[in-house]
Amino acid sequence: MSEAPSLSSHLNGFGETRASWLMQDGIPTWYHGAISREAAESLLQEKPPGCFLVRMSQSHVGYTLSYR
Repeated sequence: MSEAPSLSSHLNGFGETRASWLMQDGIPTWYHGAISREAAESLLQEKPPGCFLVRMSQSHVGYTLSYR
């Protein structure tokens, strides 16, 4: 996809439990943190069908799966 954001930018949206998991295992390539729907669509636009990413939802507490 694109260059992954820094670990500290991802930790802002996580609770202590999830943050420790990221520190231990690293950020999965499919997780993009707090990006907009438009940014997710742009990232996926040139990818083949079946590609996906997970991001923090802008309208609800939790996560959103964006896919092509």
